[in-house]
Amino acid sequence: MVETKKLGREDFIFTTIIGQGAYGRVAKAKKIDTGELFAIKIVEKSHLQREGKTSQALIEKNILAKLRNHPGTVRLFYTFQDPEKLYYVLEYCPHGDFLSLINSFTSGMPVHLISFYTAEIVHILELMFNVGVVHRDLKPENLLISDEYHLRLSDFGTAKDLNNPSTRARGHTFVGTAEYVSPEVLSDQEAGIGVDLWALGCVVYQMLVGHPPFQGMSQYLIFEQIRQCAISFPNGTDNEGQDFVRKLLVADPERRLGAGEIGSDNDLAALKSHPFISNFDIENILDIPVPYNNWPKKVEKKSSEAEDEEENDDIEIGLLNSRKEEIKTLEPKILLSGIIKKKCGWFFKKRYLVVSNEPRIYYTDTSSSTNIREIILSKDLKAELKAGNDFIINNPQRSYYFRELISNPQRWVEAINKVIKDHFL
Repeated sequence: MVETKKLGREDFIFTTIIGQGAYGRVAKAKKIDTGELFAIKIVEKSHLQREGKTSQALIEKNILAKLRNHPGTVRLFYTFQDPEKLYYVLEYCPHGDFLSLINSFTSGMPVHLISFYTAEIVHILELMFNVGVVHRDLKPENLLISDEYHLRLSDFGTAKDLNNPSTRARGHTFVGTAEYVSPEVLSDQEAGIGVDLWALGCVVYQMLVGHPPFQGMSQYLIFEQIRQCAISFPNGTDNEGQDFVRKLLVADPERRLGAGEIGSDNDLAALKSHPFISNFDIENILDIPVPYNNWPKKVEKKSSEAEDEEENDDIEIGLLNSRKEEIKTLEPKILLSGIIKKKCGWFFKKRYLVVSNEPRIYYTDTSSSTNIREIILSKDLKAELKAGNDFIINNPQRSYYFRELISNPQRWVEAINKVIKDHFL
């Protein structure tokens, strides 16, 4: 993809917060000129400086660039920054994360589908290992689902490049998620490909059983189970799946299936030839249709906590789209634009509102730039503040109720009334 100019935040409409990475939030966004959807990881520079992770941001960028053409990992398209934030424009995966998919199977994921996804993860890891990259935080939340239900490994915020001397020293750093951390990490040993193979075993166990193999009321109790490699399976668990997991959840990282030297009985070839996954063409598995078509429906969050989280996300999205001066450089006729909420019946729904000195006032759905709704202009049109963050636009035909997302509805009232005044007076 070739760009003729350096991209910036003003080239995108941010719509929703869709994830949390190791060092930043991830927002769904639409590129204004093409309508393409992306996932943009947004990292606060102050957070990196405070946590001493500034160099890691560069490492993540370089690893993503290194894996740019590797299928099975989220693709990095662009990067840019402003004084406060770094932005990574990534491939958008519309079906969410793998943990949600696993949990959506109320009666358990079918074994043939588990085998297929296990083969996909093995293929993705092999591609990474071949270029010297260890992820170090492999877990279902970091596996995303593409539009065709294939897997994409994401969030390389704690990854390690074995071929880069500046990152080799980071091999002893404790990183990862408690339920998927390997014994050698707990013992402060150097982390190699074995950490990802251990995590693979944990993920496969979770697909087979419905929860991770190591659980406890505290991290300490989880770590004690990991040190003991204490795993058990419920009755009826697939035998080949059990054997596959047991050969990965081995305390000695060099004895794990897939970790051995080429030609040994536990090298990558032995991993790929295990009966649990050997029926699939692993080298081409990302081009094979996923052998399933009865996908469960997503469960929407309904709790009050989820509603509070959504409101906070809306505020953040509003801030990302609040760029009055920046938009002027992109399109001089636009005075103000951004995501707000519009009252539709009994509910408020997200809309993208534009005030232009053409003069013109219109709004669109955040998911589409083609469904444009005009607000008819007249000398009687007027914007007024209401309670809280609400404002209203009145004309003789109807009233339009809106809600500001970043606590400054006055800016909309002033912009709208200025357009009307300049045009009709």
